Amino acid sequence: MSPHTHILPNSPLRLTRNLVGILTLLPLAVSANDPRDTLPLRAVIVGGGPNLENNQCAIESNVRYLNRLLPATTPRTTLFADGNPDSPTVLYDIDARKQPVGERVLRLLLKDREAIEVSSTQYKKPNLGSRLDGATKPTEVRRIFSRLVEENRDRPTSHLFLYFTGHGSSDRQSNENNLFDMWGEEAFTVRDLAKQIARLPTNVPVTLVMVQCHSGSFANLIFEGGDPRADAVDRDIVGYFAAIKERLAAGCTSEVNEAEYRDFTSYFFAALTGRDRVGRKVAGIDYNKDGRIGMDEAYCYTLANDRSVDVPVCTSDIFLRRFVLHRDTEVFKTPYSKVYEWATPAQRYALASLSRTLKRDKTENRLQQAYEDMVQHNYGSIEGFRDMEEARRIFNKERQSARRKLLARYPALNSDPSTGAYERAYQRAANAITEDAKQGEWQDLLNSEERLSTSESNGEKLEALESYLIRFVRLGKSVILAHQLRESGNPPLINRFERLVKAESASLLAPVTNFPQEQVRYSP
Repeated sequence: MSPHTHILPNSPLRLTRNLVGILTLLPLAVSANDPRDTLPLRAVIVGGGPNLENNQCAIESNVRYLNRLLPATTPRTTLFADGNPDSPTVLYDIDARKQPVGERVLRLLLKDREAIEVSSTQYKKPNLGSRLDGATKPTEVRRIFSRLVEENRDRPTSHLFLYFTGHGSSDRQSNENNLFDMWGEEAFTVRDLAKQIARLPTNVPVTLVMVQCHSGSFANLIFEGGDPRADAVDRDIVGYFAAIKERLAAGCTSEVNEAEYRDFTSYFFAALTGRDRVGRKVAGIDYNKDGRIGMDEAYCYTLANDRSVDVPVCTSDIFLRRFVLHRDTEVFKTPYSKVYEWATPAQRYALASLSRTLKRDKTENRLQQAYEDMVQHNYGSIEGFRDMEEARRIFNKERQSARRKLLARYPALNSDPSTGAYERAYQRAANAITEDAKQGEWQDLLNSEERLSTSESNGEKLEALESYLIRFVRLGKSVILAHQLRESGNPPLINRFERLVKAESASLLAPVTNFPQEQVRYSP
């Protein structure tokens, strides 16, 4: 153990080193019959944005995807948006490239690009793949928990699975108590959810998957009241989250092509069940060769493969950072070969994969170098960002030139858009541009816009490199801290950690062999 690492005193867990304390805590160790393996699953799905403008079709898709993965016999309750299945609340994009060229050119010249995106959206009714049971509102969540309390009053009847998909916000006072943004601009905080879970009997196991921005602070649910300064709860509760508490998460898009989605939900559940959201097979995730896929294995697959800005976190990461004091500068002096040796098979896969992605797979001090780069915000080449700025400059130049030409031909387009003169000029211009484009006119404008879109997409990939670096550093640190805890000679704390790790490795969902892919159609 590093001389600069210290295992916190037993008081945070109300533990003692004497025999009485150890014997008292022995029930916290993992039993042969883990209730997560013996109790049937009971799912609660909470999805939707806080308003129409932020209730994108990707959130709807997440709910539908999970409903397809759950066994048909699994009891479930689904909350979504305003709770009305006939209300057109789901925002989706119209593909601008499928519009007539004249319409596309006019949008580029008469509106800014953000306004173009807004004007290319529509709303539809939700298609969730299950019955809609209510609105995404705090009152509805509390109502569901009241029902769960009744269901489990005499004995534990189920393993509770909570899935939250939507938007999240950072709490203004402390990002330890972040918010899940609910319909009608309401919010549900870490401590709000902690109060509801505390109402359940302690022998009801709980698993959470939350994919909103700033969701990582909900890992604090492993502490009493959701307070990271408090004791660990005496309950089997584990969670996986798309983003650490300080960061945004990917996935809230209004683009309709689900095959191109890159977010925590897509990777985590595909690894867990063997099917991605469009039915394609995903294999090779059984890293420890025990014949099943644990959540920990799906998590490590996601760390290695999620091509987005996500920096996921799990409950054991937060447990370690709470109870093992350390100096980062000393922790990251650990040789990579030692970290790799201490890691689980799933962690080894993720470490090796991230090393290759970051082109840091040759040196023993790669974790220290990665840590220093992270602290200094050195995420690699900025050439891609320079290309994006150049593409934006060329587009703006072409746009200004084409706009002058357009308004010279159709001066009525300078008038109030609500007038008849504007509408007539707009239609004449749209028809003429469509014909002119057949001869190559306006092509420089369209080409410059295409280049800008491509460079922006490449810029997003470069931003993802930042997340890969942070994931690599955080995973390495978790492996080191876990090793230090196990070497600490603190049996009660070690037992509590091993119980948590065991619960995180449970197989939440069985492999999916039959995945009927419903064609979801979007049209204006």
